[in-house]
Amino acid sequence: MRRVLDSSAPLDRDVVRRRNLRRRGSILALALLLAGSQARAAHLPEWAAAIAAAAPEVPPGSPATPTRVLLSETRYSVQPDGTYRVRRRLAVQALSVVTEGVGIGYFHFDETAQIVASRAWHLRHDDSVRRSHSAPVDIAVGDAFLTSSKTRLFPVDDVKKGSLVFFEFEAKEKPYFLTLTNLFFEGAPVALARFELELPPGWSARWTWLQGKGPEPTMTGPVRSWDLRDLPAPVKEDLAPPPDEMAPELGVNLAPPPGAVPAAANFSDWAAVSRWYEAMAKGRGDVTPAIATAAAGRGTSEGDPSALERILASATMVRDRVRYVAVELGIGGYQPRPASETLSKLYGDCKDKGTLLQSVLSAGGITSYPLLVNVGGRISIPAEGPVWAFNHLVLAAAIPGDVALPARYDSAVLKDPDFGRLLVLDSTDEFTPAGSLSAILAGQRAVLVAGARGKLVTLPPAEATSHRLERRLDLTVFPGPVVSARAETRLFGEFGRDARARYHQSSVERRRDTEDRWTRLWPGATVKDYVVEPETGDGAFVEKCAISMIAAAAGTDVGLSLFPGASWDLDRVPLGKRKNPVDYVFPRTLHYQVSFEGLHQGSLLPESRRVEGNGWAVETKIRRDGSHVDAICDIQLSRVRFNPEDFPELRKFWNAISMMDSEMVQLAP
Repeated sequence: MRRVLDSSAPLDRDVVRRRNLRRRGSILALALLLAGSQARAAHLPEWAAAIAAAAPEVPPGSPATPTRVLLSETRYSVQPDGTYRVRRRLAVQALSVVTEGVGIGYFHFDETAQIVASRAWHLRHDDSVRRSHSAPVDIAVGDAFLTSSKTRLFPVDDVKKGSLVFFEFEAKEKPYFLTLTNLFFEGAPVALARFELELPPGWSARWTWLQGKGPEPTMTGPVRSWDLRDLPAPVKEDLAPPPDEMAPELGVNLAPPPGAVPAAANFSDWAAVSRWYEAMAKGRGDVTPAIATAAAGRGTSEGDPSALERILASATMVRDRVRYVAVELGIGGYQPRPASETLSKLYGDCKDKGTLLQSVLSAGGITSYPLLVNVGGRISIPAEGPVWAFNHLVLAAAIPGDVALPARYDSAVLKDPDFGRLLVLDSTDEFTPAGSLSAILAGQRAVLVAGARGKLVTLPPAEATSHRLERRLDLTVFPGPVVSARAETRLFGEFGRDARARYHQSSVERRRDTEDRWTRLWPGATVKDYVVEPETGDGAFVEKCAISMIAAAAGTDVGLSLFPGASWDLDRVPLGKRKNPVDYVFPRTLHYQVSFEGLHQGSLLPESRRVEGNGWAVETKIRRDGSHVDAICDIQLSRVRFNPEDFPELRKFWNAISMMDSEMVQLAP
């Protein structure tokens, strides 16, 4: 521990003499203290002792974050047979009296790994060293019902402010395939984050940054090392991507020397990934009599249904009849169960449901292909080198050339020069209609599984016209003036998906939220005749209700908002001190159609107008016919992300919406 000697007192002779004595005593005490620290550091392993010797002091006062990671290091030593020796080191410093999580080391693993060592040391706030002998605990992680994905937790007792805690894990791993990923993220500021890769003679590696940016590796003998220093503390803000989605993530593809045949699969290109998965799924999509019967019974119209009807009906049947239950034990995390088993048990995960759908379509003469994709984040699958970063499977159904597709399906159609038109179907997503593409899939890269013909493709991008909120208000003005209205809201794409999920969770709360919107807009109004149609033929979620006793705004000119609540449908956040981009996740269109009946012919109306900028447009159209007025407002946001340097543009967009939302119609002359 550092000591600072005071040198600010007056310098008379007696004071100097006493001060020199005190200094000699203090220096002796400091020397003894340092000697004791070195002795205690001897109880730490060499790597931890080096960190302890150079550790910065705990800052005074209330820290910005309760912890600081001094080292996060993962090392993979590849063995000639393709197995791994893995070492994980972590050094954490407690900066606050809030020490929750500081005294717990963690190591993620699954059934391919065997942990051979778990060690922890605690350099206490009083400079003593204790090695932890607590029993580690292994817990299952992830959202699967049954999973072999686990985390080992190693607790350390009595952690206080100023504590330094060191963890070290060692494991043997026998992977299914020779690719690695490493996310440089700890949920706290990190002084040094390091990923090391040691290869045996003859082996090679290709690497790429899947998200974020990072350095090229440094070489020390056979070891490559990627070092990132001084990673800042993550900042969580509304309308921003989760911090881990903005953290750097490295992907590595390993290749054995020519002639070597490791137990794990190695992917020379994306076609190799396709061949590997196809071999895993071979025979599991065979059409059985039960599947043929199920396929024959999913027609939706009288007579022989069209190919498009068969595809959509099959996808809806699998989506609705087969519950999503993920049982991912061992190779079951990658290999689908037989389609006949999934149909019999009526549950399965994404690859089980996708395989069943593929079998049902095959029974009806429709060809389809699995698509391996990543969802739930912004990981970009690299085009230049295959790295396994997939966590989801959907299906691509081939559309016969003579089938005309309505325009509403365009956003889910993948057009490929080798495979023609492919309609992307996610039979796992219970809240997205068949033939629609959710925002988390739109624009993602995916591997189309078709044996040696397999390839990397890009799914159709999200379009603002696919994710729409359409709200119609028919208002009638009575003497007083008092207004009544009928409201109909139609939600498409991600708007509809979110509404279905909320309605499924609690229809009562959904109704309460809808009624609350109108009563907040018009205090004292009454909402009744609430009706919901969760999924219409055109893929919309529809809400209808009647609103009565709407009082007009008091004042000299009695009026009512022309597009009431339009600005409420687009979230906003303060921008003054914001660190992260504003991310709306998906582009969108907000369409408001309002009609007034019974307006006095002398009532004043605002003029039609249009305001637009980089990636957005706001437009109103207003037309009068005697006492009847029709007004339309369209808000279109075609871009998704606004970085801090783009905030002036975002403010212009928000101001344009506020201007339209403040437009008033005069109810009385």
